[in-house]
Amino acid sequence: MSIIRREKSRIGMYHVLVQGAGNNELFHDDEDYQVFVEYLAKLMKEAWAEDDEPDRPYFHTYAYCLTPKQFRLIVKEEKYQVSAIMQSISQLYSRYYSGKYNSYGPLYRRRYYSEPINDDERLEVVMRYVHQEPLRLRPQISRNGGMTEALDEWAWSSWHEYVGLGSDLPIVCEKPDACHGLTAEQWRDLLSKPLPEGTKCLEPKEYRSPKPTETQVLSMVRLMTTATNWAEFNAFPKDERLKTIKQLLQNGASIRQMEKLTGIGRGVIQNL
Repeated sequence: MSIIRREKSRIGMYHVLVQGAGNNELFHDDEDYQVFVEYLAKLMKEAWAEDDEPDRPYFHTYAYCLTPKQFRLIVKEEKYQVSAIMQSISQLYSRYYSGKYNSYGPLYRRRYYSEPINDDERLEVVMRYVHQEPLRLRPQISRNGGMTEALDEWAWSSWHEYVGLGSDLPIVCEKPDACHGLTAEQWRDLLSKPLPEGTKCLEPKEYRSPKPTETQVLSMVRLMTTATNWAEFNAFPKDERLKTIKQLLQNGASIRQMEKLTGIGRGVIQNL
């Protein structure tokens, strides 16, 4: 795996994105979301006992949004650097997830992705971007209006902290100094303000499943049909072969593989 080179923030503040491995979900139910935020609060507020500074946090959190397949944070380094912050929260939640779901293998896709935040102007843009994440899951909401109502309904972000909604989640966010005096209604207006067209933040990385090998494709054929090799499969009626090929394409096989292994022309396969 190649090393991800990270651009440093001049003020130690970062927008961070973590996605599930293989496009899998990180959060399946309300308990999963709740536990993650509780871990975040616990890690952030642990005392610096050895330095006799019990009120000094290990790091600062300015925003978060959890959705089924990923989570976003805006954090600022204090004692913990961003790499230690992400290692701690990722390991804690991974252990919880593995124990609850009896799962094995990596939970996350690669390491975290991050972008530096260097000034108040960029922080405001990223704050809006993070809190509007639920709208990107349901883009029809943005087209039809009702943006703030939709954000009110999404329980698993720091939106509720800023706009004064009741929640059972622990309070974890520190409000930015530049906006410290805003009322809850002013925060609602600011965070729901549409982003300028073309605004770029950390975009989710598209998951592409690896193309199956020819041996793997044959294994799928054996599961789908009575054929044990390509000669037997190619002796099937054409309609039956085309129906199976369509399923194989949906499972990741390529048109080129199907053309080579079945002898059926590319044009026919492309039209399935």
